[in-house]
Amino acid sequence: MTERTLPHWPRGLSRLRAAGYIGVTPQAFMRMVYDGRMPKPKKIDGAVRWDKLAVDRAFDVLFDTETNLAGEEVIEFQA
Repeated sequence: MTERTLPHWPRGLSRLRAAGYIGVTPQAFMRMVYDGRMPKPKKIDGAVRWDKLAVDRAFDVLFDTETNLAGEEVIEFQA
């Protein structure tokens, strides 16, 4: 996959993009928002948007993973 074929994920995600970003339907995403597994949106000049970084953090919690500042998964192991 080349860089030109990768989707563009803006920092402020609409409901459809936020759902697509984590790979679920919009309905499933909204259930996750209502039950607290995903963050609530903010209104920006009348537009409802989710912060991509907040969605990333919530997704990390779902899988109990830790990420570094670059968004890469951190895996610790004993040698």
